[in-house]
Amino acid sequence: MSILAAAALSSLSSAQNPSSGTAAALDLSAVSTSAPTTGGILPGLTPGSSTTTAPAAEPSLAPGIVPRPWVIGEIKAEGLKNVKMSVIRGQIKARKGDLYDRPDLDRDIQSLLGLGEFERVGAELTLMDKPVPDNFRKIAGTDRQVILTFTVKEKAIIKKIEFENTIPKKKLSLSKGTLTDEISAKTSDPYDRFKLDEDVRKLDAKYREKGYLDASVELSVAIDSATAKAVVTFHVTEGVRSKIDLVEISGTHALKSRKLLGLMKNKRKKVFVESSLADDLRAIETEYKNNGYLDVRVSTPLVTLSPDKSRISIAVGVSEGRPYRFGATTFNGYIVFKASEVVKTIDYKQGKIFNQEKYEDTMRGVQELYADVGRLRTRVNPTKTYNSKTDQMDVSFDIVEGPVSYLDHVDVDGNKATKTYVIKREVVVKPGDRFSASRVRKSREKIMNLGFMDGVDVDLQPSPVDPDKVDVTFDVTEGKPGVLTAGAAYSSIDGLIGTMSLQHLNLFGRAQRGSLQWSFGKRVQDYSASWTTPWLGDHPTSLGFDVFHTRRINPFQGDISAYTERRTGGSIRLGPRFQEDRYQLNFTYTLQRVTIGNIDPNHDFGGLLTEGASIQSLLGAELARDTRDSIWDPTRGQRHAIGATLSGGPLMGDIHYFKPSLSNQAHATIFTVDDWPFVLSFYHRAAYITPFGKSKTVAVQDRFYIGGQDSLRGYSPSGEAGWPNGGTIYSVANVEFGFPLAREKRKTIVKFVLFADGGGSWNNARDISGRVSSEVRDLKTDIGFGLRFVTPAFPIRLDYGYGLNHPSGQKNYQINFGLGPLF
Repeated sequence: MSILAAAALSSLSSAQNPSSGTAAALDLSAVSTSAPTTGGILPGLTPGSSTTTAPAAEPSLAPGIVPRPWVIGEIKAEGLKNVKMSVIRGQIKARKGDLYDRPDLDRDIQSLLGLGEFERVGAELTLMDKPVPDNFRKIAGTDRQVILTFTVKEKAIIKKIEFENTIPKKKLSLSKGTLTDEISAKTSDPYDRFKLDEDVRKLDAKYREKGYLDASVELSVAIDSATAKAVVTFHVTEGVRSKIDLVEISGTHALKSRKLLGLMKNKRKKVFVESSLADDLRAIETEYKNNGYLDVRVSTPLVTLSPDKSRISIAVGVSEGRPYRFGATTFNGYIVFKASEVVKTIDYKQGKIFNQEKYEDTMRGVQELYADVGRLRTRVNPTKTYNSKTDQMDVSFDIVEGPVSYLDHVDVDGNKATKTYVIKREVVVKPGDRFSASRVRKSREKIMNLGFMDGVDVDLQPSPVDPDKVDVTFDVTEGKPGVLTAGAAYSSIDGLIGTMSLQHLNLFGRAQRGSLQWSFGKRVQDYSASWTTPWLGDHPTSLGFDVFHTRRINPFQGDISAYTERRTGGSIRLGPRFQEDRYQLNFTYTLQRVTIGNIDPNHDFGGLLTEGASIQSLLGAELARDTRDSIWDPTRGQRHAIGATLSGGPLMGDIHYFKPSLSNQAHATIFTVDDWPFVLSFYHRAAYITPFGKSKTVAVQDRFYIGGQDSLRGYSPSGEAGWPNGGTIYSVANVEFGFPLAREKRKTIVKFVLFADGGGSWNNARDISGRVSSEVRDLKTDIGFGLRFVTPAFPIRLDYGYGLNHPSGQKNYQINFGLGPLF
């Protein structure tokens, strides 16, 4: 067909007078689903025939003529009403002045249809009197350029969506916002009857979910053909709202009915949700089986409605049976693992009440054990056998070890803004590797640690070419990488503090981070800007830059406003990572100007505070081992680090000291409710600082002060805990138990924590004490609670701490506000 089209245009171009303007047209409407378009008729074609069935045109092909592409002189579109020409240009391959052939045209028509904006798309090529450029004369099929005209028929655009009650002048029970959120059609969308019919079903289901069992929704559409605009109206007949008046569970003896009723979603005074009834029955059955009643039977519920359908009664019958305890557990068929390794998967103890969930967790544990060594097709067949001699339920797991599976293809899907290679470089499994569940899980964690993903799902599919191979796809859901936040908080020391932050976690789609932050208040004035890239080329090494200017009014020796400290400077950060981020080296070089001023004249500090400015040049290094599942909100794993900071000396500057440090943290999920983790976390930090060279003592601003938002939260950092003048040695431990208050897309947004802190700071090693009391040398402790707003861009901590070892005369509590994780 393309041969015929090119040859016909060629013959026309030679037959017509070049100065006569538009000479002929080639109708290509049969290429797509469009209606026929107007234009000149090719030689050898009779009116009404199609270019797809035109054998009569063959004689116009001279012997030896080779069909060639056209040169686009102009691009037009006819039939546009709501769609802009720029949308057409952005979707097609055709470009003015470029070569263009029949396959290009086919692709462009299909691409325009793929927009979903058009019912039909046709195309027409028309000769113009503009000659082709010299560089195209030998390869073009005609000596004149052509006009490419797309003829389209647009779908109507939804101008307005309305919801009306079929009862005149009566408002709908559900708000317009609730109904709008439920449907997929939106204003400015193309009119799609199939999608709207689906929206009718969604609204029907929504009304039933809200208790309107007789509700019905009908659709009407008014289309203005002149403007191609549509007004969509959903007509709702609500009917009576039904609520549950009574729920009864009969036959219960071992478990209380109140507890079982609490497991159900369909509760008294709630709206009846029929789709949840099966889940309610399973919840009752599972509760019994988790308490040893393996023979329990739950009857089909009897649901009755009152005559006016406003009240619903639900009756459920239970046959409990007898309770069982776990007996002996045996495993059969294992070869790959030793018995001691398989036995570790048992999640229960013999003699304890049989628990169905722990029984199933053990099966999953066996499957995960084998999946971790690549044996994905391992089957576990459990058998429960009652042992009359022990009066216990023995369990046998028959294992059928599957073959080793290898990875065939590893891919990433779902990303739009993020470059694919940015995600793939975080994936630690490669094609050809033996499948490992733990390494797939590690890959998912590394992708989530980028900070701008809302979710990562892992899709495993058998390879179509090899049964012993699997394809792995990491299906990502991108979040919003840009965050603008503003807020205010209050702390006992700094008073009212305002914060503004502009952060982007995925600059240019390359996972680069940029931020601007401002904290302000009577005692605080901080400005900072930073940029970080997590990789340097193909190497897992982060590089970052910071510039900052901070002003703080600091406490000292009990004086809440002893002096003002200003720091202005910048930092360079370099952090190579090894063994899939398990080991990290972090280097930071900082050059800053430190100014001490506004010393309180009403307080005698014994010469420890001196006004002036110093230049500080310091280099910090840290070696860390990190096994946490998340760097933002860990639920398991540990991080241990040892580091040191050198200020001055060979680095020059006015301040000279050496500071080694140690930090540890560990996290464990104690239990979960659905997918809400309840996590216990432990933190510990310790450091020592010693001056050298021209610095005979450690300056006040470089000493260790404990108390406040980052250490002992029940004490003020003004000297209530630790050495009054600041220590040269410190050690602080924190324990937190946290659980989510709000989660979104399997991520915690707001968390509540209970905590306990303990620690001290000392002037030298001889002063260290292990006792807990209100004495200066002794350790201080506190307890408290707080909130965590968990976001990678701007984590916020609010804590109330109550000190347990305050001497008389001190306030026993502190309110603390902090930015960033605890450490």
